[in-house]
Amino acid sequence: MFIKKEKITVDQAEIVEKAIKPIAEKFGQEVVDTVITSNSKGLLVRVTVGSKKGPMVSDLASIAKEFRKLCEASENGILPDDYQLEVSSPGIDRELKSFKDFYWNEGRLLKILLKGGDKNTNVEGMLIKAFEDKLVLQIEDEEKEIRTEDILKAKIKIKF
Repeated sequence: MFIKKEKITVDQAEIVEKAIKPIAEKFGQEVVDTVITSNSKGLLVRVTVGSKKGPMVSDLASIAKEFRKLCEASENGILPDDYQLEVSSPGIDRELKSFKDFYWNEGRLLKILLKGGDKNTNVEGMLIKAFEDKLVLQIEDEEKEIRTEDILKAKIKIKF
């Protein structure tokens, strides 16, 4: 059996992102990431969308449905006919990196690895406010400011 591998270009990802962005915005979401890979069935298009309130499953389904309609109606073919589409929200276990990631997660408990001179340190606290250059965390009974440039890794801490 011969499996045809599609050539994936940066242009394709940009075209998809440009096409799906207004659709996501229509449902109150922002495009976080667009990844195009190929598998044995053709192209696999993964689009991650998010917002402060987070997407509902119905939002994800509607975005996917409208994007498929746009692709079908497109004369120049945004994607080949045999593509697979996944529209999802950012996972709760993914690393927080950008200002939007932190802003969308205000009010949540975070675990952050901070740069240290000789030794890196872990801190846990409730994210009170996110700014471009710093975060304000509630750590025990006090508010602490953490510069974003000092963050090596940050994740949402899940409580059971």
